[in-house]
Amino acid sequence: MLKLRTSNVSAGVLCVVLGLMAVLAPRVFAQDQTADSETAAELVEDGLDALSDHAEDSGRRLLARVISEFPGSVEAARAKRALAALDRGESTPEERAAIKAGIAERAAEFRRAFLLDVGDRVFFAENSAILGGRARSIVERQARWLTVRPDLTVLVIGRADDSVGRSAAEILSLQRAQVVRDRLIAAGIAEARIEVKAAGSADRLAVCDDPMCQAQNRNAEVFIKEWHFDGNWPKSAMSGASAKGSVSPVNVRRADPADSVSQ
Repeated sequence: MLKLRTSNVSAGVLCVVLGLMAVLAPRVFAQDQTADSETAAELVEDGLDALSDHAEDSGRRLLARVISEFPGSVEAARAKRALAALDRGESTPEERAAIKAGIAERAAEFRRAFLLDVGDRVFFAENSAILGGRARSIVERQARWLTVRPDLTVLVIGRADDSVGRSAAEILSLQRAQVVRDRLIAAGIAEARIEVKAAGSADRLAVCDDPMCQAQNRNAEVFIKEWHFDGNWPKSAMSGASAKGSVSPVNVRRADPADSVSQ
């Protein structure tokens, strides 16, 4: 009888342990997936943040991970420069923080100039991912603008209106982003500088029912993602950034919705 009770208790404990493992394992797996899903750009930013916060060991590990996991990428080159400058003792956490803030500000200035000079998006006909003549012309001007600024990377965001289902909108928005990317590559922009994103109908410019108004949501936007300076970390890099190009804050106007259907 005692053996039977002991066996029952052991079986109960084993069931509890297995139950806990079943509950915790998916969470651990999900956390591992989240950690693994970090992009090279995110790891670089985390590394630079750590260096700016005086957490040098953590910053070094993150930057070394970028170099190891994303060899040959723009971010890996950026991480190597940061580590080299750190090894030479050429920067302080305060200088790194200032440079990081300057990079973000510089990227914002390029976005404004890009919008003013050539426009940041093209529009599509309903249920179409084909570039019209005007849209092709805009993408080619975008490519020429980006060609003379090789230190910029871009994100092409495709969008769709809500006249189609959610799944169809995802597919259509991806096709629109891809066709713009392909046109940029054909015009001479390196594929490594371009990422694509399908926003579907979730990121609409206008919430409305009128067909002319809805046309604003059938677009692909070329978004200036990052500016990668090619110097070292000291203040000279910041002064070099100021001298690079003629970009200054400007007031700009979004494309007239009435123009969208003619592209």
